[in-house]
Amino acid sequence: MDEMSVALKNKGEPAGRIVVGATAPLMDYELQEILRECRYRYPRIHLSLKVVCARDLEAAVASGGVDVGLTFVRDPGERQDETAGDMLRRTLFSVPFVPVGPAAPQPGTPSPLDRVLVVDPDCASQGILPRHLASVRGKAPAVMETGSTRGALSLANRGLGVAMVPQAAVGCGLTPDGLVVIDSLPGALVHVQALLPNGGWLSPAVSAFLDLAGRTRGGLPSDTPGTAADPVPA
Repeated sequence: MDEMSVALKNKGEPAGRIVVGATAPLMDYELQEILRECRYRYPRIHLSLKVVCARDLEAAVASGGVDVGLTFVRDPGERQDETAGDMLRRTLFSVPFVPVGPAAPQPGTPSPLDRVLVVDPDCASQGILPRHLASVRGKAPAVMETGSTRGALSLANRGLGVAMVPQAAVGCGLTPDGLVVIDSLPGALVHVQALLPNGGWLSPAVSAFLDLAGRTRGGLPSDTPGTAADPVPA
């Protein structure tokens, strides 16, 4: 009855509060444009954002702690538009990631490649560099958690390691001087997936938010490479 009331009383205009839980690499850069567009197009939708670790996101959605969970996956078709148990998954859009490090490491200091700076160790976007470096160097690099993309950029700029960050973080003008994209390391295209409770019904506000997120960020590219074409080892 509550769901019917929400759907009918607003005369077709999406309205209501949505709690969006997202992993830290997503929250730092990828949601800003979506938030601005949602506020402009749907002024009666009130978004609340919550940073949730990747490993805790499913539990947060299942418990009702968040209405929508957003996380990264490597394969754009991974359980896309599928229901698994109590969870509905929908892949929304793609995000390019690039490896960054100091332009000129200090002589006599350890190589930045010896340590990988990760925002959330359980996020699919953050496991790319450790696996790649382990495969090409024969040993796993040390991993340091930073808690935020800006923290990873700052530490990488000081020569304390390398990081895989959204390309938007490099192109927005906030990258510290002396930090560069490392051409010898591969970039990657990862994909944002929405996790939803499998209740069989989505409120107009949630449906509008999901559709807007896909449109605003350009959706999935038609030529997205599959796992086999990805230069980064799985």
